[in-house]
Amino acid sequence: MNAAAERDVASWEPDDDRWYGEAGGSATFTGRRVTPDIALQFSAFYAGTHLLAKTLASLPLRMYRKDPATGKSYEAPEHPLNDLLEYQPNRWQTAWDFRAMLMMHLVMRGNAYAEIISGPRGFADRLEPIHPDRVTVDRLPDQTLRYTVSEENGRSRRLLQDEVLHLRTAFAPGLVGIGPIAHARQTVGLALATEEHGARLFSNGARPSGVITVPKGWSDEAFKRFKEDWRRTYNGLSNAGGTPILEDGAEFKAISLTAEDAQFLATRQHQIEEVCRWLDVPPVLVHHVTKTTSWGSGVEAIMLAFVRNNLKPWLDCWTQAIRRDLILAPRLYEARFDIEDLIRGDSKAQAEFFSRLVLNGVLTRNEARVALGYNPLPGLDEPLQPNTGATSDKLPGNGGGEPNSAALLGHNGGPPLEEADAPATQEEEPDE
Repeated sequence: MNAAAERDVASWEPDDDRWYGEAGGSATFTGRRVTPDIALQFSAFYAGTHLLAKTLASLPLRMYRKDPATGKSYEAPEHPLNDLLEYQPNRWQTAWDFRAMLMMHLVMRGNAYAEIISGPRGFADRLEPIHPDRVTVDRLPDQTLRYTVSEENGRSRRLLQDEVLHLRTAFAPGLVGIGPIAHARQTVGLALATEEHGARLFSNGARPSGVITVPKGWSDEAFKRFKEDWRRTYNGLSNAGGTPILEDGAEFKAISLTAEDAQFLATRQHQIEEVCRWLDVPPVLVHHVTKTTSWGSGVEAIMLAFVRNNLKPWLDCWTQAIRRDLILAPRLYEARFDIEDLIRGDSKAQAEFFSRLVLNGVLTRNEARVALGYNPLPGLDEPLQPNTGATSDKLPGNGGGEPNSAALLGHNGGPPLEEADAPATQEEEPDE
């Protein structure tokens, strides 16, 4: 079957289950419907997904060329994909917008898609994001994938594997990934239910409930009038603290059941930690600071743990999908995120780190200046030699060195070797 025939697809109804699957969400045991978009109404879920999305979107993503002879990698700004990935993937999005959107799709729904459109820069001139809820995937007889995309007009079209950049989560038992909401609906539903409970509690005046007793029965008309007057006068935040006036010997008896007694606050805190587990993000980074002592003594330890344990798997997911779907010569080129800004320590740690690298000849002084954001200076491009502090052009044998420099002295710090090897002379003793 040729490509033209593969794209000729009959119209499907916009509400066909094949498009949306579980996107509409299902009710939880609390009675709350939970979808990826509804889950964002819970602050911890919103903060966790946005933490991952904005952090990944902020990292530079560049193309590198690998030298087969040495195995070293060098930046390749001339590669057509570099401008696409680092600056602008399409006409209406910046690279930050594009990566943040696809990362949100990936975290929330388990998949992220972008159509690869050819143009002046080659087969990948533009990357246009596609909402995951409008994509279904199936496998062709040649083991490649085919993507069916729903259009806004109710029709659909098909794209072949070499026309789509597809990111999927690690938990992908089939052709597509599965987002955390598919498994975490009960957790998020309980979190939303407790939040709604708190809102309703305060909307009623944040007071304990109670009962009103009367010494004799009221008529229906009197009861209706009393109930309407009570709600109008004493219910709600604006009426909180009012003094009720009862008639006909009626008496109000409060029931001392508070939100704390019902473990309301403890439940809300527990749900924040549960959501952080589902999203695999540290609670302290979503501003849940009740247990920060388990995260070391400072921000540096927190960020290192976050980058190594939580963020790096997502970075590998991106770079390997780019290698599979976008790079035509993967043995020569690769895409790589620059995480240097995330793992840097404080100013004191940076000073010690670069000082050791420069003094041991690993970096030149200008390379260290550039890494710290300073402009290079003339004469600082030669690496220092370990244990001497001299550059290579100042060492013996290279035509350099001062006559009395330490580099020209013997190993024991005595006189120069040519003087040490000369025979010693003794002064004649005067005649008596």
